[in-house]
Amino acid sequence: MEVSEVLKNAWTAVEDAGLPERIQPVAFSEAVRLLTPANSAPTAGAPSGNGGAATGGSGGAAQGASGITASEEEIYAKVAAQTGVDRDKLERVVHLDGGILKVSIPGLKLGKNNIERAKAVAQILTIVRGFGVEENETSLEVIRTECDRLRIYDPNNFSSHMKALVGYVITGTGTNRRVRAKSPGIAAFPGLLDSLLGES
Repeated sequence: MEVSEVLKNAWTAVEDAGLPERIQPVAFSEAVRLLTPANSAPTAGAPSGNGGAATGGSGGAAQGASGITASEEEIYAKVAAQTGVDRDKLERVVHLDGGILKVSIPGLKLGKNNIERAKAVAQILTIVRGFGVEENETSLEVIRTECDRLRIYDPNNFSSHMKALVGYVITGTGTNRRVRAKSPGIAAFPGLLDSLLGES
């Protein structure tokens, strides 16, 4: 498919979806990624990470072998620019600790039960790592570790909790399973933070 045709089809899809104007750039990038064959080069100007052309890799330019090398300021700025989320709210929800991205809200306040809590952690980490660290997909092991730290990890139902995520896709098998946000998940992210902070 020609580049011009991909761009036209992507824009048509965004218009047909009737999304809010502030989300349209992100949705457009995701539509281009979905319409671009896997062996094609990334579209010029499209953001990398969850909103850009995914290559299946797990890390981005800001993620080193010893952890995340980007600063909190860089991460907040990128996520806010790409998702339309309020930066102040983002700073209250997630932070860096020794190169590891962590959820700042206590586990018990992430939802009414462990299903809601685990799904909230997955959404936060996938979006923030995707746009802030340019990580194409987030490992379920990263999400599992954070759920365990927050004491909301349910070993018997964790996989089913992740499969219940709306607006996200899970790829791979076993310990290589990874999560990637799709346009609906990205569009819903600001609302998720509002609800977690009691501002919805």
